[in-house]
Amino acid sequence: MNYNIKDLDYSIPSIKYFDIIKNNDWSVFLNSNHQKYSDQRFDILTSNPVEKVILDSSDKGFENNKDEIFTRIQNIMKKSKCSPQKDIPFCGGAIGFMSYDYGNKLHKVKSYKPKDFNYPLMAFGIYDWCITYDHFKKKSFILFHEKNDIVDKIINYNFENKKSNHIRNFKSTSSCESNMTFALYESKIKKILSYINDGDCYQVNLAQRFSLGYEGDEYSMYKTLNSSFASPYSAYINYPFGKILSFSPERFLSIQNNIVETKPIKGTRPRSNDLEIDQANIQELKTSEKDRAENLMIVDLLRNDLGINCKNGSIKVDKLFEIETFANVHHLVSTITGEVDKESSIYNLIKDAFPGGSITGAPKLRSMQIIEELEPNNRHVYCGSIGYIGFDEKVDLNISIRTMLAVDKNLYFWGGGGIVADSDIKSEYNESIAKVKPLLDTFSD
Repeated sequence: MNYNIKDLDYSIPSIKYFDIIKNNDWSVFLNSNHQKYSDQRFDILTSNPVEKVILDSSDKGFENNKDEIFTRIQNIMKKSKCSPQKDIPFCGGAIGFMSYDYGNKLHKVKSYKPKDFNYPLMAFGIYDWCITYDHFKKKSFILFHEKNDIVDKIINYNFENKKSNHIRNFKSTSSCESNMTFALYESKIKKILSYINDGDCYQVNLAQRFSLGYEGDEYSMYKTLNSSFASPYSAYINYPFGKILSFSPERFLSIQNNIVETKPIKGTRPRSNDLEIDQANIQELKTSEKDRAENLMIVDLLRNDLGINCKNGSIKVDKLFEIETFANVHHLVSTITGEVDKESSIYNLIKDAFPGGSITGAPKLRSMQIIEELEPNNRHVYCGSIGYIGFDEKVDLNISIRTMLAVDKNLYFWGGGGIVADSDIKSEYNESIAKVKPLLDTFSD
């Protein structure tokens, strides 16, 4: 073991520790929201990476770099190997994001859209310390490879004598607008239905983008939204080029000891405060042939995606069509596992499975081409992935749906859904709204 561990006070919530580092360079809060999702175990907090890996499409030589970026991360990570420990989720390593648009580059999907704002395609910091909350063991600790000023500050921090910092609250400075009217959204779905009818594809994920101006503190915004929008794969990242506020309910990939798990979501119903209606919505989702067929399509796609880099015969569907309930919606979720082949690597698996099939459609490449044709703007971090790759090759990455991007005092967020042959246009539109309703409610006039 080439790192040190010092226990912290578990009774102090993780958000209080993040308050200490929230304004630090590239600070990260991976938040499991254990209080609402008791099966979620760890929160991870860190800042000030020792190295940074950024991929920007405007870089010279980008076409060569796009495939080499993972080789670069892998080479950096080799310098600080640590052996896997059961109760240590992250012993240092890479934390960051891959944008959906990076997936387009990987799959050579041509884009002719003008850039609406500058944001990297991918950014990972290499971190050599972190605070971890283990909610199963009810303990928290700081892990560090080398002691530094930040680690010292956290170990010796006296919460009792500290006044809470005044936080600039946030407010919207413009009305919230979508990049599609209902009529435009309807025309896009009709185009997808004609592609399906012609045999081009079976399913395409279509999203609309919302945007508004704002002023105030982004982390304050994250905390406010998290109280009503809490999800098990949430994240806040303080990048200088724009903050990420993610409230994702969906896991993309988890890898431990070469066993990979993915949990695609397909099928959604809104929550209701009326218990009878809420239960009826669950029952309707459970028995919906359309949603089950949609979910099964993506399960098959992901079995193929994982199979590229997994041992023959190791891919299993552990759970099919399970109902999982979140802050504002019920989802139909399946779980697929496999074993990474010794001839391959976790890096190849991540690259070949990205972006997650649940947010593209099937077949993946054709669906991505249709998304690129029909959606008016780039997706950026939306439908990409946020999470970590550890020095010990443990991986946990979300699919960054229900995710906001704060850039140049503008907020961007997206809502979408999978379109199939028997999709009802009005229902699909309403579903895309239901998924981001807490955000719309927060920023409504």
